[in-house]
Amino acid sequence: MVIIFNVLSMLALCAVCLCLIVQLNRRLPSGSKPYWLGAMAFMLFARVLEPVFLSSAGFALPGQSVSSQQALVGLVMACLTAGLFEETGKYICLKVRSVRSNLDLPWLATFALGYALCEAVLLGVIAHAQFLYFYSSPEVLQTLDLDSTAQDVIKKQLASLTEWTAIFLLIERVFAIVIQVGLTFIGALAVAKRQLVWLMAAILIHALINIPAASYQYGFLAAEHGEMIYALLLLIALYCIWGGGAFTVVRLRAALSDE
Repeated sequence: MVIIFNVLSMLALCAVCLCLIVQLNRRLPSGSKPYWLGAMAFMLFARVLEPVFLSSAGFALPGQSVSSQQALVGLVMACLTAGLFEETGKYICLKVRSVRSNLDLPWLATFALGYALCEAVLLGVIAHAQFLYFYSSPEVLQTLDLDSTAQDVIKKQLASLTEWTAIFLLIERVFAIVIQVGLTFIGALAVAKRQLVWLMAAILIHALINIPAASYQYGFLAAEHGEMIYALLLLIALYCIWGGGAFTVVRLRAALSDE
């Protein structure tokens, strides 16, 4: 049942991603290039530069056998680093776009969704499928050329894989898509208004929102508690979008046109 629930959760996430692409292409067509640029930005800043910095800085990583104090420091730094690298990376991409060409709303929305969906596919689908493979065939883990620390990390994550993990995955990934798009729009305001305070706000929001997921990865929070937190945050985010989304888009469109 654990595998079935998690596979269904992954399929539901894929359906959400495809639905978002279809709806955006129908309402704000901008071609496929911004999708790829957003995806490449995520790969560079979130999957290459950020992990390199964390590992070289010597902070504790999830699953390592360290004291609670060291794990807490690692958690805080992981959240801050995620906000700093990802939001600054998106800001750089948007700034380059504004210099080379017009930073219009269709391009911005497509870039933002490309960034968010790349994260959803890599972390929510591909990485989770790999864990399910290890879960169903644990003997494969012994054949991999991994050090003892890396194997311990994977074993602890596999031990925590339950039906709750499937629900947590879906809620957390859908919430992450919504937030990533919203934070990209905040970064666009920093570019359009030439005010770095918007970038600082995006970095801080990103770091704070990462706390529940990082707390789960570092072992400070149970999956069901993280699920409840992100479910509540998702409802709040959807309420804000439903209530003030149109006004925000109009304001952003005006800021981009004045750029």
